[in-house]
Amino acid sequence: MRKLPIFFLVDVSESMVGENLYRLEEGIGTIVETLRKDPHALETVHISVIVFAGKPRTVTQLTELFAFHAPELPVGGGTALGAALAHLMNEIDRKVLTTTPERKGDWKPIIFLLTDGRPTDNTTQAIQRWNAVYRAKANLVAVSIGGGADDHILEQLTEDVMVFNDTAPNAFARFVKWMSMSIQSQSRSISTGQDGRILLAKGEADLISGLRDGQTTMPFAGVDDRYAVFTAKCASTGLPYVVKYERHLNRIETSDTALARLFQTRNYVLVTAIPVKNSYFDLSDGYQSGQVVNSEDLIGQPSCPHCQAHFGMAACSCGGVHCVEGDGPRTCPWCKKTAIYGSSEEGTGFEINRGRG
Repeated sequence: MRKLPIFFLVDVSESMVGENLYRLEEGIGTIVETLRKDPHALETVHISVIVFAGKPRTVTQLTELFAFHAPELPVGGGTALGAALAHLMNEIDRKVLTTTPERKGDWKPIIFLLTDGRPTDNTTQAIQRWNAVYRAKANLVAVSIGGGADDHILEQLTEDVMVFNDTAPNAFARFVKWMSMSIQSQSRSISTGQDGRILLAKGEADLISGLRDGQTTMPFAGVDDRYAVFTAKCASTGLPYVVKYERHLNRIETSDTALARLFQTRNYVLVTAIPVKNSYFDLSDGYQSGQVVNSEDLIGQPSCPHCQAHFGMAACSCGGVHCVEGDGPRTCPWCKKTAIYGSSEEGTGFEINRGRG
């Protein structure tokens, strides 16, 4: 039986931490449950899940629909899209049968690239390889979650670039339904011998759209500045966690509009602090953003998700972020040095190394 390979290529960088990652994890399971009720899909669909942050990893090999179990999605630092595409192409070479004079190969793979950020590595070579060899023999659907991805990069890979509004009512449930319907439509097409470009389901206007003309770029470029994310360690257990803040832009009150734009300020409001496993470092590229955020710009103080210490954003002189229970001598879980910790004076703050999102 010829397979219809489905690859989910999922961005699991730090900016995805929290609700988005949980919803995608559940969503993949829901897609599988839906497809199992479709006899056309049940006969042909095989699914693989590849995740990428600073490095890519296959978390589920290409598996028949009936035997597939939705995996837990890990988290890492960085958004290495170039490395992820190279990994995907290698997986296609290994797992997807090509047509030869002696046999018919598998149907065109469908790839859902789900990302919310901009690449932190060089994508040029991977894009060239994709367009030269793979673009004609695969259907790639690139989805910009929340409109935060690099549209210019995605447009070089495929004509099917979609913007997913993750703030719409019941956004992820409706998005999952849209992906399921698109896969079902393709599985029915190949049952009649048609193996062309994927016919995507019609997306509701408030949820799925094509690229928007005149879309503005994000201010404060250099990192994915919609969020400020920090990698920290628990001082008691040594286990890592990720703290995520969301950016809020504020304007200085003035009747001069140009002056108001000039003096636009930013703060970051606490979203969540999530415990992660040590596999976080295996998926991270090890590079630093080289940027900092002043503690005065952070609104909200997380407790440690591992030991529940009250202060989850203490910073050591080595640059490592960790938790403390209060003022006094504490040992940094990053550099193992002991120092005296205390609160900064109001209005001064201290610099904290941020992740790349």
